[in-house]
Amino acid sequence: MAYSLTTAAASAGINKSTVFRAIKGGRISAQRDEIGQWQIDPAEFHRVFPPLPAPATATRQSTQPDAMINMLISELQSVIADLRRDRDHWRTAFEGAQRLSQQDAPEMLPARNRRFWWQLGRSLA
Repeated sequence: MAYSLTTAAASAGINKSTVFRAIKGGRISAQRDEIGQWQIDPAEFHRVFPPLPAPATATRQSTQPDAMINMLISELQSVIADLRRDRDHWRTAFEGAQRLSQQDAPEMLPARNRRFWWQLGRSLA
């Protein structure tokens, strides 16, 4: 039984235009039938384009081990805990730096001294 363009493309998981270009480029031999549709020999087609793997059966999917899922969940939980520890560390460091900067902050300069620093900055620019 020969493939049409559509069935050939579906069997390999590619687009119909890819199959048509392969025919026109001479990579695959194909003939037209009485109504003008391409007829492609499956052996010839799969020589160039490997077939898709057979779909997994429902029993195979349902027997997936829960141990793998549990392992992934525990790994994600440990990553989350590690990220929380890092966040807490950096938060504590930031708060400590803020306390130190507030203790060492100079008193607010009087208005005339502030004007002096402003003018000094403008003259340097």
